[in-house]
Amino acid sequence: MSRGSESTDADDDRSLESPGLPFDENEFFRQLVANTSEGLLTIDAESTIVFANPAIEEILGYSPDELIGHSKMTLIPPRLRDAHQAGLEKYLRTDEKHIDWDGIELPALHKDGHEVPVLISLREHRFDGERLFTGLFRDLTEQKYREHRFEAVFNNTHQFTGLLELDGTLIEVNETALSFADVDREEVVGEPIWETFWFQSSEDARETARRAVECARSGEFFREEVRIRGAERTAVIDFSVRPVTDHQNDIQLLIPEGRDITDLKMREQHLKILHRVLRHNLRNDLNVIGGFAETLEKSLEDDRRGAYAADIVSTTQKLIETSETAKKLAETTLGDDHSQRPVDLRRLLADVTTELRKEYPASTITVVDPKEESPIPIADCRLRTVLYELVENAIVHTNGRESVVEIVVGSTDESVEVDIVDDGPGIPETERTGIFNEEPVTQIDHGSGLGLWLAGLIVDDYGGSLTYESRSPGGCVTVSLPRGLEEEDADP
Repeated sequence: MSRGSESTDADDDRSLESPGLPFDENEFFRQLVANTSEGLLTIDAESTIVFANPAIEEILGYSPDELIGHSKMTLIPPRLRDAHQAGLEKYLRTDEKHIDWDGIELPALHKDGHEVPVLISLREHRFDGERLFTGLFRDLTEQKYREHRFEAVFNNTHQFTGLLELDGTLIEVNETALSFADVDREEVVGEPIWETFWFQSSEDARETARRAVECARSGEFFREEVRIRGAERTAVIDFSVRPVTDHQNDIQLLIPEGRDITDLKMREQHLKILHRVLRHNLRNDLNVIGGFAETLEKSLEDDRRGAYAADIVSTTQKLIETSETAKKLAETTLGDDHSQRPVDLRRLLADVTTELRKEYPASTITVVDPKEESPIPIADCRLRTVLYELVENAIVHTNGRESVVEIVVGSTDESVEVDIVDDGPGIPETERTGIFNEEPVTQIDHGSGLGLWLAGLIVDDYGGSLTYESRSPGGCVTVSLPRGLEEEDADP
């Protein structure tokens, strides 16, 4: 038995007896030390290990018998041994601690050679006239792993992220936010978030930060766009603050986050300007040109010149139609969020085909729906635009022949599929670029129409897909959409 475990007559005198229940204090503490999950280690003034409990083996790999009688340096990484020895010697001479013994994080050397992070609480006591030092070892491996994982996520994201006290005081911030502002952590930590560098762009920004904290500490999620200040530029961010609760659902911290959407907002502004130009300026000017061309066509007696005027009218009408499609494209990109719900596909196809048969009476359009009940896709009112654009595209690209278009509805467990099959020449390779494949759009390889782009953009927003298969003759465009539950009510 180790010296730290020996009993004396004095110890035996401390054994207590309760009425009817004997109580051996020494045995009680032996079991307590043996069964604790934290390691206990006792050394003497010569740094020799005189006691170790079984939990040490779980932490450092050594059984108590392998440690007792050996130097504590067995458990100290070589690079730290001199400092450890010097610190103990200084304390024994002067009673002056060189470290805080109430809890210090140190690496300990495992039996297999790797280092284990431990938290050590050290106490001096005397036994049989000897000065002994007992340390309580807590394994920090799992805690350190979680901390490193959190730090890796926290500091390796493109988002601005931080931690706040409930009163809005910033207590942590990631490197992305610090780098954007070119400030040191010490310059902003400890300040209310609305007083930090980022929110000094305007009073509106500071007020937004205040409202965000107030909202989040009341238990609500806050989200709003705000312009913040950086070292070299300002930025519009998608700013949010959310509460973090404990196991009792009490709010403990707030997490502010910001995603830089400056480029996105700039593109949105450009698209809005383009939308206005296409909607008003271009369309109005084309209508003027078309009106003059129609007047010329009717008044010119020369057949050749009349044909020129007719070409101008036809080309103008195509440009007007293109501008209208571009308008729809802009509305799809810039419009309000669309609430997606189950859609009655059978009724929608009937509506689209009825309109197209009137517009193109020479064409044959049929719908094949083999099931008694059509599958229900999840979409919105824009699905009508998708189907109209794709079926019309199949009709008009037939080199002047009477077109035949067949629409086949099918489904899988997860999706609804609509095949649009035509007998025309097929979609040229250049028109498929960036829509039906991942090929980059270039000045040479790109489509001339906007209808397919519009359809692809909407279907992508649904979480679906648009594919194309060449056939002989013609081709097949397949629209794949997420499937809803059959019993759900579908919008017409």
